[in-house]
Amino acid sequence: MNKQIIFDFDGTLVDTFDVIKNIVINEYGEYDIDFELFKHKGAKGLLKKANIPRWKLPGMILNVTSKLRKSENIKLFPGIVDLLYSLKSNYKIGIVSSNSKDIIIDTLKKDNIENLFEFVYSESSLFGKHLVLKKMCKKHNINPLDVIYVGDEDRDIIAAKKAGIKNIAVTWGFNSKEKLSRENPDYLVDSPMQILEVLPQK
Repeated sequence: MNKQIIFDFDGTLVDTFDVIKNIVINEYGEYDIDFELFKHKGAKGLLKKANIPRWKLPGMILNVTSKLRKSENIKLFPGIVDLLYSLKSNYKIGIVSSNSKDIIIDTLKKDNIENLFEFVYSESSLFGKHLVLKKMCKKHNINPLDVIYVGDEDRDIIAAKKAGIKNIAVTWGFNSKEKLSRENPDYLVDSPMQILEVLPQK
């Protein structure tokens, strides 16, 4: 029985896509950046069309990340708070993300929901997010068979499968429904409360 629901943060619980979009437009408006293309084709498709020199990417990423961490506009998606309170009665819930733990906690505190989570596990997925999921399970003594991982990108689905974890893909984040569907997630949902409908029945 799945008793642990682990959430990705950016694009799953909070809307950082629009925040990043606005930062990029303000900082790099000289490039023709098609953000909807990113949702359908990913970073490679976007960069190819925008014609951004590869040597500029590290600096751009660092700049955007720095401004994202200072942003006051990071907010939970509508319906997330109700979902979390509904889940808490039957599940333990946690977060795994490459975002800063301080930013995650500060964001949760804005809605007074930081205490709903058993833990916030923050680590970069440089060598593959599946390794992060495995380390998270080991650190918190969680059986992967008891976990459902909720994420918004195709790489979340791939990572969960490699880690032997069931997954729920959400369509309101960084990847389109079509892009997510190609990786055959265990569940695919269009709204936060729909997660309750696809969870295994007690």
